[in-house]
Amino acid sequence: MTIRTATAQDARAIADLAIAFRNHLQRAVPTQAQFEASVATLLASPDARFFLAERDGRPVGYVLQRYRYSMWASGMEATIEDLYVDPAARQGGLGRALIECAVAAAEALPCTTVCLDTNEFNASSTAIYRRLGFDAFSKRWNGRQLFYRLALPRNPEAP
Repeated sequence: MTIRTATAQDARAIADLAIAFRNHLQRAVPTQAQFEASVATLLASPDARFFLAERDGRPVGYVLQRYRYSMWASGMEATIEDLYVDPAARQGGLGRALIECAVAAAEALPCTTVCLDTNEFNASSTAIYRRLGFDAFSKRWNGRQLFYRLALPRNPEAP
């Protein structure tokens, strides 16, 4: 298994994995064309980085990390936006390795924090994040940080 920073030549492979992720979530959107355009845009952005996992030369997972300056953190923050591992490649430590790669990249920038959100019922991801030291309790406030999203226009099908 190898994990590397994705390049523009990996756009189709990442889009295909993202479509598999979308299908796993039982969604119809974004469309394939929208994913392909979004992946290309993100690969060209200095504020985003994909890490692509390959096994025997075949893409089997990715993590997307975004970067931004935060006045609340007085520095750069990294946000893990997506983590996906092909079901056939799961249970071998690949998800953890992808997150560790993203954390190492954030430390190298250097970022002050790495943030993410996940469904509370996603036991396997939650276990990875906890083992790596992530928690749902903010050092900035007392209590659990919750991530909210409002789709605009008020469209429940919006990604």
